[in-house]
Amino acid sequence: MGNTTIPTQSYRAMESGQSKSYIIPFALLCSLFFLWAVANNLNDILLPQFQQAFTLTNFQAGLIQSAFYFGYFIIPIPAGMLMKKFSYKAGILTGLFLYACGAALFWPAAEVMNYTLFLIGLFIIAAGLGCLETAANPFVTVLGPESGGHFRLNLAQTFNSFGAIIARGIWPESYFV
Repeated sequence: MGNTTIPTQSYRAMESGQSKSYIIPFALLCSLFFLWAVANNLNDILLPQFQQAFTLTNFQAGLIQSAFYFGYFIIPIPAGMLMKKFSYKAGILTGLFLYACGAALFWPAAEVMNYTLFLIGLFIIAAGLGCLETAANPFVTVLGPESGGHFRLNLAQTFNSFGAIIARGIWPESYFV
């Protein structure tokens, strides 16, 4: 089937005797795990706000979740192909770029009050998050010795859980009233 490995550059330097620390890249990845959990959990807060602002039916409001999670459905395979060709870093940067583009689309959508633009923005945000997750999960495991990969991934995922828990606390529904 050929070579199916993803270029990891020199992330396993610690195993080869080099004393390179990956604390800063790992901390940055943990912050990404936290932030994408917050973004995922803000959808439930946005839903009633969109329903009110655009006087949406329940079906139309359901398109918010559909647009968001369809981005997660579509992007992982292309993201994997991107990372196979380039690197995990390329996958993370692409994910951040897509996320920023989707978020930037919210401003013109709000200016013209266009529900379709909001849905497109949500789809692009989710595509970026899907790309981030596809890249960050395996990238965390190769930052350092192979024997600690599972620990690093579980530790990073705790930041994801923490972000999910506090998302409602930092952006309560009452903020919109």
